[in-house]
Amino acid sequence: MTISDYQINSVVKTYMRNMKSRAGLSEKTQAGDGAEDRVLIAEEGMKRMVFARIGDSMTEKLRRHDQEE
Repeated sequence: MTISDYQINSVVKTYMRNMKSRAGLSEKTQAGDGAEDRVLIAEEGMKRMVFARIGDSMTEKLRRHDQEE
């Protein structure tokens, strides 16, 4: 199947037009909205996340070490 230059140009133009309209909409909602998203994590939850990451990291290091031997 052959794709002509016209078809490629048409797709690119349509894509650019859609992206410009989306960018305009997102700028309007950001400027007019004034609200920002916030994520609040409790201290206990943060500790759990950190300990889980440390545990995963240590497990991975031990697995690599065992594979090397």
